[in-house]
Amino acid sequence: MKARDFLDVADQLLEGSTEAAWRSDVSRAYYATFHVARLLFQQFGFSVPETDQAHHYLCLRLANCGHPDVKVTGNALNFLRTVRNKADYDLAIDLSHHVAFGYVNEAEQIIDALETLAGEKNLWSPIIDAIRKYERDVLRTPSFRP
Repeated sequence: MKARDFLDVADQLLEGSTEAAWRSDVSRAYYATFHVARLLFQQFGFSVPETDQAHHYLCLRLANCGHPDVKVTGNALNFLRTVRNKADYDLAIDLSHHVAFGYVNEAEQIIDALETLAGEKNLWSPIIDAIRKYERDVLRTPSFRP
């Protein structure tokens, strides 16, 4: 299975006519972005946690990587995670089809950005170095495994 398969499910759920479908749509869209980011980090030698800490792990490192475009992507991923949590856990808020559609588009943009960046290997060398420095100096928990 590929991470983008979750986006296919999200697109199918968008065709639904219930708020439950739209909430599930937001969740699937987020998890598509999460898995793309996770795989990218693993491909570049980072040991991403296998627990719920992986969400925070990815967002934190993307947001502190030293590259402005990747930082924006990390912040967008974190925002989408917040939205997913609300969709999954806060039934008191309304979620319209229009809003869910927007979040799926946001997820697609994040994935496109991450996949584009993944293809630019020379761009990732300084990003990896910045993340390693952030882990060492700020987090004090290195996870890079060359």
